[in-house]
Amino acid sequence: MRWRLRGQSLLRTRGADRLLLFGPLLSLVLFLGAAAALVRYTQQTELQRERDTLQRDSEWAQQRMGLEMALMQEQLQSMVNALESSPRQPTRFEFLAHSFIHQHASVLMVYATDAKATVRQVAVSPSLPHDLKLLRSGEPLALAFSESAYAQAQGSLHTAYTLPYALPRVGWVVESVTPVLQNQQFAGTVSAVFSVDGMLRGAVAQELSTRYAVALVNSQRDVLASTSSANTGTKPLQYLVALHPFERGLFMRVSSYHTAPGWAQRSLYWAVFMLSALMLWMLWGTWRQMRQRLQTQESLTRETAFRRAMENSLSTGMQAIDLKGRISYVNVAFCKMTGFSEGELVGRAPPHPYWPPRRSAEMALALQQTIDGLAPPSGFALKLRRKDGSEFDARIYVSALIDARERQTGWITSVTDITEPTRIRQELAASHERFVAVLEGLDAAVSVLAIDRVEQLFANKLYRQWFGASAHGHHLLSGQDPPAFAAQDNHDEVDAFAGLPAGEFINPQAQAHEIHVPALDRWFDVRQRYIQWVDGRVVQMLIATDVTARHQAEEVARTQEEKAQITSRLIAMGEMASSLAHELNQPLTAINNYCSGMIARLKNQSLPPQDLKATLEKTARQAQRAAAVIRRVRDFVKKSEPHRVLCRVQDIVHNTLELAEIELRRRNVRLFTHIAAGIPPLQADPILIEQVLLNLLRNAAESVDKAERTGVARSIELAISADAQQATFIVRDNGTGVPEDVMSHLFEAFYTTKAEGLGIGLNICRSIIEFHQGRLWAENQYNHDVLTGCVFGFTLPLEPVPRIPAGEGHEMRRQGSESGNSWTGPAGEK
Repeated sequence: MRWRLRGQSLLRTRGADRLLLFGPLLSLVLFLGAAAALVRYTQQTELQRERDTLQRDSEWAQQRMGLEMALMQEQLQSMVNALESSPRQPTRFEFLAHSFIHQHASVLMVYATDAKATVRQVAVSPSLPHDLKLLRSGEPLALAFSESAYAQAQGSLHTAYTLPYALPRVGWVVESVTPVLQNQQFAGTVSAVFSVDGMLRGAVAQELSTRYAVALVNSQRDVLASTSSANTGTKPLQYLVALHPFERGLFMRVSSYHTAPGWAQRSLYWAVFMLSALMLWMLWGTWRQMRQRLQTQESLTRETAFRRAMENSLSTGMQAIDLKGRISYVNVAFCKMTGFSEGELVGRAPPHPYWPPRRSAEMALALQQTIDGLAPPSGFALKLRRKDGSEFDARIYVSALIDARERQTGWITSVTDITEPTRIRQELAASHERFVAVLEGLDAAVSVLAIDRVEQLFANKLYRQWFGASAHGHHLLSGQDPPAFAAQDNHDEVDAFAGLPAGEFINPQAQAHEIHVPALDRWFDVRQRYIQWVDGRVVQMLIATDVTARHQAEEVARTQEEKAQITSRLIAMGEMASSLAHELNQPLTAINNYCSGMIARLKNQSLPPQDLKATLEKTARQAQRAAAVIRRVRDFVKKSEPHRVLCRVQDIVHNTLELAEIELRRRNVRLFTHIAAGIPPLQADPILIEQVLLNLLRNAAESVDKAERTGVARSIELAISADAQQATFIVRDNGTGVPEDVMSHLFEAFYTTKAEGLGIGLNICRSIIEFHQGRLWAENQYNHDVLTGCVFGFTLPLEPVPRIPAGEGHEMRRQGSESGNSWTGPAGEK
């Protein structure tokens, strides 16, 4: 409180006005000083940043020019390689030199000299004056710097570079001299003259030249070429780098246009930042493009090496000849095949060294046909001579050799040694007679028929005995009529393969079927397929084996199987006789009681009409119940041929349970049933499937009764499911299971573990399921190591769902929805 009063008194003094005046001024001065310091700091930071940017851009320009020179040096090396490989073909060098000059604007001249420093070939850029003759073909070198570089290249056998020197009417230039070697000896040089100004303008990016003054200087710092017309030697920001590979005499000086930035320029900082970002993006794009180019070059190198390795690894000989018949190329396989080296073959004109002397006319004719373009597509089959004088059979194929300009430069031939195939062909011809003798001794009829016309190409002895020598027997066995075009006019043009199964040509496999020939009263197992005949035609081969005895045995077995099925059903009904008698006794007793009661009441005249009607209805229902039991038994045991019909799983289960419930009630076993919804109809014999299902349910109930289970365990389960291909029936019990030693013989005929059993029940069940293309199996179920029962299951294939009339669809869907989970108790209630 005291200090606040003292401050208020101070403000009332005469110096209070001065303090209020100089306080804001002092704050303004401090603000301006801070702003000036900030500006100064910003200038220094910007200047340092520009120095760093100048150095980075200079090094980038140096790398770009170095890379450009490296690429040009690689192309010069290609010219050197061309001279080394083909010193007598100057056209190749001239083509490469002019292409090199056309690609690079900085190249003024490319020339080649021999080992005596004499100019042999010169390629000049169109940008040089036409009247300026610096070098002439056939004259020695006249430039001092060129002579010095020539001597350096001759001494070191490596590429040499000159110092920058001036040419009249051209300007400053530099020169590279690359030695040419022949057999590791100096044979001349290939030199390229580069314009310093062209190098600068061709290698420096536009962004760099607009931001900096780029100049190429010599060791004395004399400007040789510059992107700026002003003198940039006094600029405050400069960076000097040596240019590879001219480090001794050529440098690049990059000068910044930077001056002390003013207040107006600071508004351009963000613009500079955006330009820098744009430059980095372009640098990144250039780097990526360069990387792709290097990857492409590396891939091309690998591809060339791979092709060379592939050619050298081929066992087929390859030879290239020019349009005059001279050999221009041979691969390793051809040299190994003939015994001559590459040097002995390349460049040789006809007659070639591998021509047999006694076949010179034949070889000359084949060569002339090749040069004239008349070589057959199948090639020539000729004999060639090895260096040691031996001869071998060869197959020669010819194709045109086309260069990159779509011009034919010669012919390429592939040579294959067919001595061994020829020997094998002769041996095959010798073994043909033995093969025919084997076919004549077969106990099957063999026939080969041409498919383009009715022509019997081959028939063995047994076929001729049965059908004669005509093609009628072949068509009879194959089950096909003779082709329609066989009877047509021979002048009509008809496709010989029309109407034939294309799938058997694309995927040639043997087609098997059985057919009965009434004329011989025989059954034949026929296997036929399409093959290529010796003359290249497609023919049909047929092999027919007499299987009449097997068919007779199968007919006997089928009859016995049907009898066994009927017997099995009769046995099942015999075993259930007491249960059936009890089942029929209940409705008969009820009928007798109803009738006795009605008679007694009629005698007393105490039976009203409505009571009489109700009693008669109950009597009728009991009679219907007894009749239904008798009808089911009769349908189950009556003899009938197997007949597949479209049937529902729910109907099969319902009919089976009408008989199975009698046995289940007698043994006091409960049945749990689960039928999955939406199971499509089956194409099966319902009586046979009911027989299998009844047998499995009775066996399961007997196993549970034998195990003396109590409570919930005294039950069996019937589960039916389906997938896209098949329906699966599972019967699971809680009984004694099947011993392991019995499991392997469970489905064998006449094998049983019951004292009174015949051992045919499960065997017949398996035959029925296999007749329906299904599978029947059995397995024990365990709870840890304790045997808790057995599972029997079988599968039946599904058929496509038939189209249901509009009036019946709702009823079928309703019945299917009601076939979910159900159970049957001891008394049959559900």
